[in-house]
Amino acid sequence: MQKISIIGLGLIGSSLGMALRAPGRDVEVTGYDIDSKVHGRAKKEGAVDRTEWRLPDAVKEADVVVLAVPVLAMRELMSDMAQHLKPGATVTDTATTKRQVMAWAGELLPDKVGFVGGNPLAGSGKSGAGNARADLFNGATYAVLPSVKAPEDCVKAVVAMIERVGAKPFFVDLHEHDTAVAAVSNLPVMLSSALMLAAASSPSWREISRFASDDFKSMTALAGTDPEVSLGIGASNADMLSHWIDEIIAELSDLQEMIVHESRSDKEGPLMQTLVAAWEARKRYEAGVTMGEIERPVLPSAGDGMMQMFLGERIARVFRDGGQRRSDPTRYPR
Repeated sequence: MQKISIIGLGLIGSSLGMALRAPGRDVEVTGYDIDSKVHGRAKKEGAVDRTEWRLPDAVKEADVVVLAVPVLAMRELMSDMAQHLKPGATVTDTATTKRQVMAWAGELLPDKVGFVGGNPLAGSGKSGAGNARADLFNGATYAVLPSVKAPEDCVKAVVAMIERVGAKPFFVDLHEHDTAVAAVSNLPVMLSSALMLAAASSPSWREISRFASDDFKSMTALAGTDPEVSLGIGASNADMLSHWIDEIIAELSDLQEMIVHESRSDKEGPLMQTLVAAWEARKRYEAGVTMGEIERPVLPSAGDGMMQMFLGERIARVFRDGGQRRSDPTRYPR
């Protein structure tokens, strides 16, 4: 019987345990959480076979150890458990950002174990063990990032676990992973927080809140993410996230100009074309069809119009930008 220990019994950790313990699966799941009050709930809801009150006891016999804790808790956790892992054990994690975690694993975990980074791209928009469910990972993509020293057996162990819970393993480069999740996972958390703060900081928030519909509730749901988790997102993927925040600021700035421009009501104008471009991009995404960079109209200034008349748009753009492009940390290093 394979022994799997899950460290951290929140939404992801408890959901993993529930899925791993489905009937007919020859696995024993041990749980550990720094919040001892979670232990009883995890056992009651079927997330674990048993719990341990001490971290060393939770990991010492495990074939696979899953770290399902906030990113910023990873380093101390790896340090505390390193000497208690048995030779040949596999260690993996579920953190949404990977570069910092992989670096800590290389620094702190002994050579006798293999580390395989992981990120289940699944969630319910909620958090906490109370929202855990066994089918959370069904059909979900699960990113896999083996360390350079990870033995093949350890990689196979993590892939088998992923498939056992109904997810699809996806091997990905470390840099590519962190820029992708910055755009589609980390950024939504920050946008949701910004929207919540912008509305709630208004002196009229009490009156404004009466108009908040399900759209507002959906858009601000991620502001309800555990602040410790959100802090880890920002701190461990700062350069990538900062890039995408710049991109959003630019998009909002363009929309603001179009909204106040005299052409805002024109069905053939820049605002309408931009909204159509966004609508089309969303529909393609829903249909599973993705395309390259979207070309959208901008509001030309008088100077831009004269420059384009004589030089053409592409050359005019070079002159306008001074021939320089801002450094982009999301570009894959060649």
